[in-house]
Amino acid sequence: CPNYRSVDFPEFDICRDRTDEQFSIVIADQVLEHVRRPLAAAANIHSMTKQGGWAMVATPFLFRVHARPHDYNRWTPAGLKQVMIEGGFAEDDVQAFGWGNKACARAHIGGPVRAYGLWRDLSNDEEYPLMVWAFAKKA
Repeated sequence: CPNYRSVDFPEFDICRDRTDEQFSIVIADQVLEHVRRPLAAAANIHSMTKQGGWAMVATPFLFRVHARPHDYNRWTPAGLKQVMIEGGFAEDDVQAFGWGNKACARAHIGGPVRAYGLWRDLSNDEEYPLMVWAFAKKA
């Protein structure tokens, strides 16, 4: 990107605030789980995305609570897609995915994430997503 703008909480509250500008790409990485009003945040993401632009949202699912300062929500891929639709993106223009497996989920249980070997299983098991993300195009 030749230029970009970064905003930070609490000075910029994505549930309440939006920029006057619109962008070709809006990224909310590890944000929505920390906001009180995720549908308002998704609507503001939609409003800051240019026509033909993309929004990318990523959140944890099977991941321990990490309140910085709060931790409110978790979504499945279908749930995150619905958040983006209710935020204003057309259903056909939202794709949502998840990745994880039991071994990765076990690594997050009971304290600090521990290394579990060079040859760990990285295959995806849709029933145990650790991370969920959505790509939404503004038509």
